[in-house]
Amino acid sequence: MRDRFDLELVRRSSSASGELATFAVGVPADLLYFAGHFPGEPVLPGVAQLVALVLDRVRALWPELGEPTRVGRLKFKQPIAPGDALELTVELERGEEAPRVHFQIDREGQACTVGVMTFATAAESQA
Repeated sequence: MRDRFDLELVRRSSSASGELATFAVGVPADLLYFAGHFPGEPVLPGVAQLVALVLDRVRALWPELGEPTRVGRLKFKQPIAPGDALELTVELERGEEAPRVHFQIDREGQACTVGVMTFATAAESQA
């Protein structure tokens, strides 16, 4: 069983207020997160989406971010199944407050999962 998604960076851009990255994501049929969730009709658990997909990409792109402190506006709109071809978009918003990453997982132009992760500032992480 595999523990990783198939990922390819499609585009990345920067602006004064933040950065945006989009990935093509393949969901292997033998991904370990499907085990037992649910037999006969496997669905990718939300925690796997957040940690193994979104947070993993955020940490790779922006290792300077602290630990996540909050996930907000989280909506699981459509289930993700083995073999799905997805697109993950993550957008880092830098401002006066704690950094936030808006994320969206789409399948064929339809949102499967959306939300916002707030991260500790560097100073908060070291305290």
